[in-house]
Amino acid sequence: MSYISKQERAVAINPTRSCAPIGAMLANYGIHGAITINHGSQGCATYPRHQMARHFREPVEVATTSLSEKTTVYGGKGNLLAALKNIVERFHPTLIMVCSTCLSETIGDDIPGVIDEFLDKHPEVTIPILSVKTPSYIGNHTTGFDNFLKEIANNLPERRKKKGETNGKINMIPGWVNPGDIRELKHILREMGLHGVWLTDYSETLDGGYYEPRPHVARGGTTIEELRSSSKSLATVALQRHVGGEAAHIYERRYNVPAHVLTMPIGLANTDALVDTLTEITDHPVPETLQVERARLLDALVDTHMFTTGLRVALYGDPDLLEGLVGLVAEMGMTPAYVLTAADNGPWGERMVELSEELGVESEIILKGDLHELHKRIKARPVDLLIGHSKGKFIADAERIPLLRVGFPVEDRFGYHRRAIVGYNGAIALVDEITNLIFERKASAVVSNTLLELGVEGPSNVPIAVCNGSAA
Repeated sequence: MSYISKQERAVAINPTRSCAPIGAMLANYGIHGAITINHGSQGCATYPRHQMARHFREPVEVATTSLSEKTTVYGGKGNLLAALKNIVERFHPTLIMVCSTCLSETIGDDIPGVIDEFLDKHPEVTIPILSVKTPSYIGNHTTGFDNFLKEIANNLPERRKKKGETNGKINMIPGWVNPGDIRELKHILREMGLHGVWLTDYSETLDGGYYEPRPHVARGGTTIEELRSSSKSLATVALQRHVGGEAAHIYERRYNVPAHVLTMPIGLANTDALVDTLTEITDHPVPETLQVERARLLDALVDTHMFTTGLRVALYGDPDLLEGLVGLVAEMGMTPAYVLTAADNGPWGERMVELSEELGVESEIILKGDLHELHKRIKARPVDLLIGHSKGKFIADAERIPLLRVGFPVEDRFGYHRRAIVGYNGAIALVDEITNLIFERKASAVVSNTLLELGVEGPSNVPIAVCNGSAA
């Protein structure tokens, strides 16, 4: 029977989370020509830039108000006014997002009030300037991303001039994903003959090409005009409950755009739910290309079940990512023994217990946890596979467990931000990689679909054939 546990230790050891401002910065990178001002110390901008650059392998530009000891005592209003003026004059952005930090929130700077004062003094400035609350002592990196999306939904869309006016598009909120995931989602919509307004789209801005001369702003991203017209869309589809789900409901309440909040489309059933939702919204039939991709995923699951069924898996990361991955793990016949997130989210934990019971698997759902806590459990009851970002490599090395790298950050491998884990194609890639990791670590050979386990020998110095973890 699945159950919820919660880490009681106050100190985090090897945490699985990042700070809230990094989420808002990442989301803002998906708007064409937008720039972020981090209202805090220099380190509050340097750390997110460092993390994003190591994951996406792209230069990341973020402005900072560089608060010092003096501004900490007397307030950072002057620094923020100067930063806004410099950014407008030097960069000519399409949008400015000012995100707060622990420091600026603690000293009580009124960021919206400073923005209003700046606009009053500079009536020639007509671009939108948003303020997003992202103190890192409330929530984590997904909180910052979600808060940014709510600010977009509340402030940028225009009211419909005529009742029933529509742009014929669907608002798509992918949540915290990689550029490769956004491209795969675009592929699904394109095959169905649909057009999306992406909130937001950093598939090119954080995975771009090398151009000469270098463009003034990164290519790609959702335009301000598209965001203005998003109130006229046919529906809003949020692909993560906790990153974008509330923004979808804001569209429904404020602009009468129906909201559909789904589980992250990882694996067969979750991707089916996305395709079915798009069909329901538009009456467009499922094209043969997607039917073929689905059939290919089913074939991959059948072809690999003898290697994966019965294996125990430990997963860690963001709530939405874990919810999608648990579905795929169960479809492969594996048991998600431990599912750990840094978020202190009781409703999500209860939903994961319900999901585990629905899938027929037993899991320990660990809230507010870190990787030290996960390592203790794995030492007590080992697992066959670890799934999460690069920070889990210390557990993988110490316990000799294969690590499937997904999520953020992946900094010890190259090109993972270009990989898709969503959709039928993304699930096929995950099934292939998981199976190959099992081959690499658990078997010295594969003969007639049977694993010959490493280091296990029979009476006549003949390896014992092992299938699905039991001696044959």
